[in-house]
Amino acid sequence: MRRLVTDYLDGTRSQYPDKVAFVDQFREITFAKLYEEACHVACEIIRSGHFKRPVLIYMDKCVSMISSFIGTAYSGNTYTPVDINMPEERVRKITTVLCPAMVITDRTNFNHARILFDGIPIGIFEDIMRNEYDEELINQTVSRVIDTDTLYILFTSGSTGVPKGVMINHRAVIDFTDWISDCYGFDETTVFANQAQLFFDLSIQDVYAPLRNGSTTILIRNRLYSSPVRVWKTILNHNVNTLVWIPTMLTLFANLDVLANTEKAPLKTVLFCGEAMPVKQLNYWISNYPDTVFGNLYGPTECTEACTYYTIDRMFEDDDMLPIGRPCENSDAFILSENGELITSEGIVGELCVRGVCLSNGYYGEPELTKEVFVQNPFNQKYRDIVYKTGDLVFYNERGELVYVCRKDLQVKVHGYRVELGEIEQAASSVEGVEYCCCLFDNKNELLMLVYTGDADSNDLKSALSQRLQEYMLPAAYIKRNQMLFNVNGKINRKALVDEYIEK
Repeated sequence: MRRLVTDYLDGTRSQYPDKVAFVDQFREITFAKLYEEACHVACEIIRSGHFKRPVLIYMDKCVSMISSFIGTAYSGNTYTPVDINMPEERVRKITTVLCPAMVITDRTNFNHARILFDGIPIGIFEDIMRNEYDEELINQTVSRVIDTDTLYILFTSGSTGVPKGVMINHRAVIDFTDWISDCYGFDETTVFANQAQLFFDLSIQDVYAPLRNGSTTILIRNRLYSSPVRVWKTILNHNVNTLVWIPTMLTLFANLDVLANTEKAPLKTVLFCGEAMPVKQLNYWISNYPDTVFGNLYGPTECTEACTYYTIDRMFEDDDMLPIGRPCENSDAFILSENGELITSEGIVGELCVRGVCLSNGYYGEPELTKEVFVQNPFNQKYRDIVYKTGDLVFYNERGELVYVCRKDLQVKVHGYRVELGEIEQAASSVEGVEYCCCLFDNKNELLMLVYTGDADSNDLKSALSQRLQEYMLPAAYIKRNQMLFNVNGKINRKALVDEYIEK
């Protein structure tokens, strides 16, 4: 029985010791070597006297970062990844909330880390690798760790401007990794092309599926994604057969018609998660890879990575809304009305609530904030039964599948009519010539505005939307940009667009 994520590596290093586990720009590492490096890191942390404390990992995306994650897990502590390209102000806010016991960085970033984390002990990865490690010491430490202990803390944006640290335990990661591996047939032949930053929850299967299955993950530098053709060459060079990417990145490849003008990759599985996938661009991928399995995963960071899923099993029109499907195995989901009633009927929009092993332990150092969204199941008052209120609006379609609409705070009132901004975005994304789009609401003037990129003319776009939407849902303004704004996770940066276009 797997109890901790380190149990994955204990088994895989015995079964596939010389198989390559992870590859970055500069080096690759086998499962046996990964274990050794993790042991070096674990002993460094244990000998520093830390147990069940947060350890901040400050590096660029690389193999050493993975070794540091697993080493921290072997030490019985909790890791938090912070990328070197993250804005310093955000790093300082995260550090203030986290109060890490120590920082692990590499020699390249040590001088910057010394300034940024002044007063916090720093371990240099290359120096740690020179020290002896003690397996018996590690085994003794691991024996004191249980599966509900926090494995990692990922920080998401907080409404107050202070990042929220989402705590995820070993059991949740094992539950998710087992499910996604079994559901989509990941095994020792699976080769992932990692797209997400390692501080983003979409990277979880890229890190832990190899440890479970003997798979391989290619860590592609994020700056390389500005050149999709180069990314595709990397995919071809490493025989990548599995992608788990954000829709924005898949959309980029579709908008640039990359797939039709490059050599075919041996893609078996393409999954997407993190935001709504435009059907127009999905259809482009399917037309170029008709034999590939495509899947739409849904889940906030608070639900580990995914808590519902839909494997594409039928054709959709470009302006259709793609289902997020049904709960993953060992997860449960239901829709709650504004009045706190259970919604079971087709087409009625309400807030999605999730329960199960997948749920976070809450927000680090924020018990009151945790209580606001991790609540007692309103339909069970007999015993403790925690439910996460996602803040996402969904409905059931005629097949009983969940369909995502938008965030609860993106449901607005326009001249008395209730409007979901996500529905407008879905319609606009289906229009020929629209690459990316984001619908904003000027609350002061009660105006909808659509910000978009692409070749579409604003008049043609307005005309097309008038055929797809009710009149009260039509944007009053159409703003065409040369480039869309994205955040550090690769999603459209709605906040930055609001700051730019909405009058304060």
